[in-house]
Amino acid sequence: MGDTQWQKLDGDADLVRSKGKRYQDIADAIGRATATLDAIVDDASTTAKSMDETKTLASDVKEDISKATERYRFTGDALVAYASALDTAISESETAAAQIASLEDDLAAARATANNAQNDVDDLPNDAPQGDADSANSALSSANSRVTTLESSLSYWQGRWNDAKGDKDSAATTAKNKIDEVVTGDKVHGLEDGFWDKAGEVWDSIYKVVKVICDIAGILAIFLSWVPILGQVLLVLAAVGAILAVVDAVFKAARGKGSWWGVLGAAGMAALTLFGGKAISVVAKYAKARMVVQTASRMSPQNAKNVFGAATLKSTRKIFAQTNGQRVTEVLKSPFIRSAGDKQIAGLFRGGNIGTGLKKMFPNPFTGSGLRTLFGNDDVTDMMGVMGRIDSRLPGSIGTIHFDNVSSVTSSIATIGGYSVTAFNGIRNGVAFAGEMGVGDYGQAASPGVSLGTSGMGGPYGNIIGGGLSLAGG
Repeated sequence: MGDTQWQKLDGDADLVRSKGKRYQDIADAIGRATATLDAIVDDASTTAKSMDETKTLASDVKEDISKATERYRFTGDALVAYASALDTAISESETAAAQIASLEDDLAAARATANNAQNDVDDLPNDAPQGDADSANSALSSANSRVTTLESSLSYWQGRWNDAKGDKDSAATTAKNKIDEVVTGDKVHGLEDGFWDKAGEVWDSIYKVVKVICDIAGILAIFLSWVPILGQVLLVLAAVGAILAVVDAVFKAARGKGSWWGVLGAAGMAALTLFGGKAISVVAKYAKARMVVQTASRMSPQNAKNVFGAATLKSTRKIFAQTNGQRVTEVLKSPFIRSAGDKQIAGLFRGGNIGTGLKKMFPNPFTGSGLRTLFGNDDVTDMMGVMGRIDSRLPGSIGTIHFDNVSSVTSSIATIGGYSVTAFNGIRNGVAFAGEMGVGDYGQAASPGVSLGTSGMGGPYGNIIGGGLSLAGG
C-alpha cells in the first residue's frame, strides 16, 4: 500500500491483528501438543516393552513439531505488535492530516491578507498622514505575524505526520526482520524451504501477475468477445485463468498449504467453469429446439411463423439437426472460440445496428430475473419460457407446446443442471463471503458478495461488477 503525504495513512490494523492472532493460536496448539508428547515420554509408570517404541516415536514427533512453535510464535507476535503500532500510527496521522488540511486553508487566507496589507503599504502616497501610515504598517505587521504563526503550526503538524509515517515504516521493518529470522535466519531450526517451497515462491509471483491479466481478460471478453481475433485472444486468456487455478492448487498441495482433494476440487471447478455452463446451455437449446420444431410440424407453416417467428424457426431447426458429435464439439471448443451470438453482434455492428448490438450484448437484467436466480443460465430460462407457453394458436385442445420423452429428459437435465450449478455457486460464494468478512478482508469479500447479490441480473452485469471489485480489492 502506498501512503499519500499529509493524508491518513493506509493500512488495516484489525486485519493484521487477526492474522497475527491466528498464528499465535497455532503456536499455542503446538505447545499443547508438545506438552502431551512430553507426558508420554516422561511417563515412568508404563514400563511395558510395547510402550518403548511409542515413547521413542513420541519423542521424535515432539522434536519435529517443536521446531515449528517458534516460527508461528515469532510470526504471530510480530504481526500483533505491528498491528498495535499501525493502529497508533494511523490514528496519529489522521489527527495530523486534519490539522494540516485546516492550517493549509487558514494559511492560504492569511497569506492573501498579508499580500493585500503589503499592497496597502506600498500604495501609500509620500504625503500620507502619519496616522494612515501607522495603521497600514500595523495591519501588515499583524498579517505577517499571523502567517508566521500558521507556518510554524503547519510545520509542527507536518512533523507529527512524518513521525507517524516513520513509526509505521519502522514497525513494518521490525516485523519483517523478526519473521525473516524464523524463515531464513538464525531461528530456522532445520525448517528450510524445499524444492516445492522455492518453486512455489516463484510460481506465486508469476501467478499473481498472470491471474490479474486473465481476470482483466475475462472482464474485457464481456465487452469485446464479438471482435474477430481479439475476441478469441480474450476468451483464451480467460480460460487460461481457470486452468492456472488447478496448477496453483497443485503447488499448494505439494507445499503443504493445501490438499490433493483441493486439487481435485480445483480441477472440477475448472471443468465446470470451462465447459459446465456451455454444456447446460447446449442441452437447454436442444430441448427448446426439439419442442419448437415438433410443435411447428403440427401447425401450418404460416401459423408456425406467426407464433414463433421466422428467425426462431430457422435457428431451432438448425440446432435440432445437429448430431451428438457436433454438440459435444461445440461444448469443448466453446471456451476458446466466439459464439454464434458474438458473431451475430459483430454483424450488427458492421451493419451499423449499434443499438441492437448493445441490447444483444446487455439484455434487460430485470426480464426473467426470477428464473435467472433459480437457474443462473439464460438458455435454461429461455427453454423454461417455451415449455410454459400457452397460445390458442398452438396445436391441441389446450394450446400448449408439444414435447416427447426425449424433450422431457433433456429439459429435465438442463433444469437440474442449471439449478445445481446455481446452488453450488451460491453456497461457495456464501462460504467465501462469510470467511473473508470474518477476518476483515473486505476487498476479497467483494466478488462473492456481489455474485450473491446480482445472481438474478444475468451473466454480464454480475461478472462486470464482481470482477471489477475483485480486481480493485486485490
